[in-house]
Amino acid sequence: MSRVLVTLAVLLLIVSGLAPLAIMGQRLAAQPEVIGELLDERVQGLLGRTLKLGLAAAGIALVLGVPFGWLTARTNVPGAGVWRPLGLVTFVIPPLLLAVTFTDLNDTRGALMTMVLMGVGTFPVVALFTAKAAGRIDARREEAALLAGGVRAVMRMELPLLLPAALCGACFAFVFAINDFAVPDYVSSVGPKFNVYADEVFATWNVSNQDARAVASALPLIALTLLALLPALALRRRGAMATIDSDFRRPAPLRLGNWRWLAGLFCVAVVTVGTLIPIARLTWEAGGGRRAWSTENLRAAFAQAIDLCRDNLTASVLYSLAAATIAAPAALILGHAIARGRWARLLEPLVILPLAVPAVLYGIGNISLWNHDWSYSFYAGPGLVILMMIGRYLAFPTLVSAGATASLDPQLEEAGMLAGAGPATRLARICGPSLLPSLVGGWVMLFVLSMRELDAAILVPAANRTVMFKMFNAVHFGRDDFVAALALLIVFVTLVPGILWSYLLGRRLEIMP
Repeated sequence: MSRVLVTLAVLLLIVSGLAPLAIMGQRLAAQPEVIGELLDERVQGLLGRTLKLGLAAAGIALVLGVPFGWLTARTNVPGAGVWRPLGLVTFVIPPLLLAVTFTDLNDTRGALMTMVLMGVGTFPVVALFTAKAAGRIDARREEAALLAGGVRAVMRMELPLLLPAALCGACFAFVFAINDFAVPDYVSSVGPKFNVYADEVFATWNVSNQDARAVASALPLIALTLLALLPALALRRRGAMATIDSDFRRPAPLRLGNWRWLAGLFCVAVVTVGTLIPIARLTWEAGGGRRAWSTENLRAAFAQAIDLCRDNLTASVLYSLAAATIAAPAALILGHAIARGRWARLLEPLVILPLAVPAVLYGIGNISLWNHDWSYSFYAGPGLVILMMIGRYLAFPTLVSAGATASLDPQLEEAGMLAGAGPATRLARICGPSLLPSLVGGWVMLFVLSMRELDAAILVPAANRTVMFKMFNAVHFGRDDFVAALALLIVFVTLVPGILWSYLLGRRLEIMP
């Protein structure tokens, strides 16, 4: 790999993701006395509730995601080709919108509702990791297991191979859950309170407006996140970094017999809870709901949402497109360096470090870094929002690229090198075409995460123009039909890139390592 290309990609990582963290660490070092506030009993209680939330969400994601991912990827369950993409829609729906939907359907609030929402909202991550690992099992191993003991033997053989990837997905589900500010805040706005650490970081900054105190308040949450992310990296390498040989044979769908109908009902139930009920409920509310549902009211709500939020939706789409497009080549370079380079063990933790801090703290770090006279025009413009999206989520397309590169036979690149092709040429002409589904998948994932980003952006003035910020305000002060119509618009626009790639071009996205 070219040192120049790697250096440029690392510089983007430093400027977008690591510099805001470094400046926050510097502020804390200047006022170390604020760390003593972490000994407060209230802080310890917040830590316990946050840990409980993360473990419960990861557990629910595992229970739903492992069987769903395996069934839709490896078996003849009825409608697998439909349920798998519909299950992904759950991840596209911003967690705040799931909270709005399910709290409208029942009166359950507090800890239980928050845990269920975060578990349901993150199960697609586990399902995708599981499905990806299942796709790497050679047909010859499965045929041997079938001959030895039928379907049960296949399941016993495959489970150890799927478990590292599934647990890796659960670690990421844990991280998403404990760092989410909007869902616990919304669910606790009425009824029993369930404050978690992400709330504390936001409240500390809101009240004191002091960088050092905000960093100190986030330290336990950072520690929790790292305790999940570091095992996730080890599990990813164990479960997803195997090279697929040139004679690899993809197994045929496993026949479940009469069990396929029960398995199909499970997939239908998961998709119904995670995707169909939220979409149906939002459609019902947008059309007038209990007042008087009608297609006329539905059209009127959409017209109002488009009229009032056209600029916000356009801004979010443009920001997300720019972030995903700028990040894609950097992710390919960094992913290739992680999979092939000698510095992989150092580079990989640096890439995920921006995910290890709460999104709110990451936003505060960008304010501290860029809110100066010399950089104010950048701070107040769209450039900062795009840079934040890149820095926050660059890890995902990078890990996707690393996993895909590791599966690519290195002899192809060696042949290109012997033919005289330079590092950039080998990357563009040998790796690029072979990794295209993964590269597009990483691009789509960064686009989706950028479109639904709220926690980090809520503090930055330039991000107040995004549609999720508009939604955050509308949820608390807007009419139900307007909020529902706007939510549906956000989900539809977020789905468009994946729909275009998968259905118009007939290619499957690879969006997990």
